[in-house]
Amino acid sequence: MHIGINAQLLSYSQNYRNGGVSRYIRYLLTNLALHPGDHHYTVFVNGQEVIEQLAQHPQITYVSAPWPEKRPAARIAWEQLTLPALIQQHHIDILHSPVNVLPERLPRQCASIITLHDLAFLRYPQVLTRAKRLYHRTMTVRSIKRATMVITVSESTKRDAHELVGIPNECIQTVYPCIDKRFTNVSNTEDVQNFRRERALRDGFILYLGTLEPRKNISTLIDAYARLRQEHGRTEKLVLAGGKGWLYNDIFAKVQALGLQDEVIFPGFVSDEEQVLWYQAASVFAFPSLYEGFGIPVVEALASGTPVVTSNISSMPEAGGENALCVDPYDVGALSTALLRTLTDEGLRTICQHDAPKIAQRFSAATMVEQTLATYELATTMRSQQRISSIS
Repeated sequence: MHIGINAQLLSYSQNYRNGGVSRYIRYLLTNLALHPGDHHYTVFVNGQEVIEQLAQHPQITYVSAPWPEKRPAARIAWEQLTLPALIQQHHIDILHSPVNVLPERLPRQCASIITLHDLAFLRYPQVLTRAKRLYHRTMTVRSIKRATMVITVSESTKRDAHELVGIPNECIQTVYPCIDKRFTNVSNTEDVQNFRRERALRDGFILYLGTLEPRKNISTLIDAYARLRQEHGRTEKLVLAGGKGWLYNDIFAKVQALGLQDEVIFPGFVSDEEQVLWYQAASVFAFPSLYEGFGIPVVEALASGTPVVTSNISSMPEAGGENALCVDPYDVGALSTALLRTLTDEGLRTICQHDAPKIAQRFSAATMVEQTLATYELATTMRSQQRISSIS
């Protein structure tokens, strides 16, 4: 097959755009270059500088379609108006859109796959800006209804696609995302201690790592942290790492209101190189999100051997498995209690370190690519059957 991949949202910028969906695309392309199967790929990216950082392979052709990264409207226009002509020009058999949206007008012979990362705009519309809600209600819903196949990143998102949008289960394949190999490389104790010392975090710290936005439930985490300090006298800092997303002002206001300016640290966007050390140096990783398509930071932390406290709703129990402590994300007391346990239970940390390799193996790149390729082949078969049925 000739497979087209719309990788326009792949970014190497040092901000929230280099977040979950961008890394999903990067890991997919990197590992398709290692295991391309018998197929040829044309990958549409944003800018020549992105191509220079991607793995090269004779079966992969990269096409640069530059548009200003800070102008989403330009990307949407290219995606809807220019991409269909490029698909026709390159004789592409199947188009994979790794982030939620397809072009409205695809060549008739072209099968289509969309990776649906979440349906937060339907489950929790209040945590998105009005513009984002409108875009997703219009573009994402139309796309997943028209796609030949939908890849969901968790069983939770698969249920949402079926229940909220009515996508038939036979048209949905769950393919868990992978984590990068760097999270399986355990840093030596000296590196971790130096990392803590350089950042004045010798007493340990509670880490959150992700975009600063309402859906992540960071305000409740701050409340739980304040209770942990007041009721149990804990001295660990709270580190809220990640780029600013949207509607984040309440997070900073909460820290001010509770007088925690000296205890809560905002290091900003964390580079790929530092992520592993942040995870491994943390006393506990806290991710009490209200809703996630999957929750890859939970897996990254567990693969790094760090105890995790996360939510007991949405996809987080899938990501956390038997290793994470899953609690009601609305319950400040339960969250505070779980944090206290992870800070004081050395046996739990030992178990997490012992099980880290198994976590990494379960969410390996090889497994993700193998299942994605199988979905490509299934979508092509389904599209052929649809065309035969329409002719007859």
